[in-house]
Amino acid sequence: MFDLLFNSEISIDWAWIDTMASGSIFNIMWFFFINGGWILFVLTFLYGGWKFFVYNQQQRFGAKQTFVFLAIDVPKNNLQTPRAVENIFSLIAGAHSPLEWGEKKFEGKYQLGFSFEIVSLDGYVQFIIMTPSGFRNLVEASIYSQYPDVEITEVEDYTKAVTTIFPSDEYNLWGADLIPVNKDYYPIRSYLEFQEEFDPEVKFKDPMSAMLEIMNAIGPGEQIWFQIIVIPADNDWMHVGKKAISKIMGIPEKVTSTMLDKIIDIPLKGLSMVSEQLLASPLSLEDSKPEKFDINRLTPIQKNEVEAIARKIDRVCFDCKARYLYFGKKEVFKKGLAVSGIMGAIKQFTSTGLNALKPGKNKTQARLLFADYRLARLQNQMLEAYKDRNADTTVGTYILSTEELATLWHFPYISVKAPLVKKVEAKRGSAPIGLPLDFGVSASEDIKSVSVESEVPAEKIIDYDNDYFEERFAVDKSGKKDQARKEEVLEDLEDRKISFQANYQEESIVIPETLMTQKNKEGNTISTGRLMNVGPEDQPGFVKEITPLEQGESMATRGKREVNARDEEVRRYVEELNQKKQELTLSTPSTPKQSSEAIEHIEQLEQSEQAPKPRRSVNPPPNLPTV
Repeated sequence: MFDLLFNSEISIDWAWIDTMASGSIFNIMWFFFINGGWILFVLTFLYGGWKFFVYNQQQRFGAKQTFVFLAIDVPKNNLQTPRAVENIFSLIAGAHSPLEWGEKKFEGKYQLGFSFEIVSLDGYVQFIIMTPSGFRNLVEASIYSQYPDVEITEVEDYTKAVTTIFPSDEYNLWGADLIPVNKDYYPIRSYLEFQEEFDPEVKFKDPMSAMLEIMNAIGPGEQIWFQIIVIPADNDWMHVGKKAISKIMGIPEKVTSTMLDKIIDIPLKGLSMVSEQLLASPLSLEDSKPEKFDINRLTPIQKNEVEAIARKIDRVCFDCKARYLYFGKKEVFKKGLAVSGIMGAIKQFTSTGLNALKPGKNKTQARLLFADYRLARLQNQMLEAYKDRNADTTVGTYILSTEELATLWHFPYISVKAPLVKKVEAKRGSAPIGLPLDFGVSASEDIKSVSVESEVPAEKIIDYDNDYFEERFAVDKSGKKDQARKEEVLEDLEDRKISFQANYQEESIVIPETLMTQKNKEGNTISTGRLMNVGPEDQPGFVKEITPLEQGESMATRGKREVNARDEEVRRYVEELNQKKQELTLSTPSTPKQSSEAIEHIEQLEQSEQAPKPRRSVNPPPNLPTV
């Protein structure tokens, strides 16, 4: 039988190839079609029809949705860092609604998103939020919970005022999508790296100040639009980030075997055993064990990458798309300021070892063949994508965490600005040692004081609380509806006992140590702590603790009550000291020495409650110049 198998011959007839080659192209296509090629045509047609059906259902679902545009007026002297805006993004993540497969495909439903925008019209800066109408209450409540003094105005879509079609003889446009340089699980530089550690007066260097200054520097006939589309995301992307961490750390990925893999492994293991017996080389199990992981073997760059990716995974994240557009008349179009300046401001968020944002391939730039035609086409596409808030251009959406979003879009950190004119006076001091002097003139007489006044331009103050935008696009010009809605939202927040205080580390009020402890009648020390109050019904020296929150009371009200209680406690304590001092003065002492000692003791107690004054030396250091 084996001889029959080995001696048999297999022949294949290739004559049909010669027959097809001698025929026409239509005969060849027909041959493939009738011999099973029709299946490919049917599958392609069904796939295309299915995609068209899903797209049509999504268009119907999107046509039913309505959106609201809210203009945010930043409160003056805002001293809250972007941590408060990060809390706003975390609250907005509650709009995420997981959808079933049938809802996505047959009903065309998809996750609705938001658009956070910064607009400069003729140099007037305005913060805008586009939200679905169903999530308007969520957006307003999240903003008011962090900024109770903010003013929110419903406005119309400002992009509808631009109806230019390119090429245009009057207007010019430059725009681009901002895409990540690296994988999106690598974070960009966040606002936490802009906190000042060595300057006690300025605790936070706002990275958005450069962008806002450029937006404020443009003039009439110019507009700058900055947009971040934010869509609540699922957590599937986290697995990609965890795999990246395991790859950097050299941890082997766990592979789960399926039933098919186990069936295939049976004959492979049998062949392995046979080869071991024939070659007399048993398989060593120790060699197959993975090498033990040692974190000390990671380089500093690898440690930084692992920590950064792990930090981003730990945050709430969104599917995002950032876009920038500069539009203006040709006679005032300043590409060097509005384009190069904004791109330079965005480079502040670059982390060369992790990630950064750069212009995408759809930037409005064309050279060589048909440059004018291609440039006009890109300009029209960019303007249309911005108006539609389309997140599917270029590379599509990418992942940004709440920390990164708060870095790119937050209300400016406004500090106290300098006056318009500063006076700089020259220092007054003695001449250097070894300088020749005129005979008969002493060194003290030769010292001269010269006062020089020079005008130094101070920093330009940007008015973010203007009504320029509202006067043009507000739905209710009177503002009564917006004010009524604000009162309604604030009342609802009060009813739900939602705190207006931002969720970040608060600075405790400095209280003298002598007031942090008191003694009762028996002389035992009692700590007052942070939440203490003394009621009129309490005995002298007894301290009562306050409950964390009284019924119907917010965090802000409790804080005011604590401060008032502490002030009242200090006032009563000082009054008791003064009263004892007066009693000792009016009473007839047994001896003048005992009376004076008692009064000195009371004065020492009173002075101990005051803040210590800085020590000053009687004689200043030598050779110290005076102003």
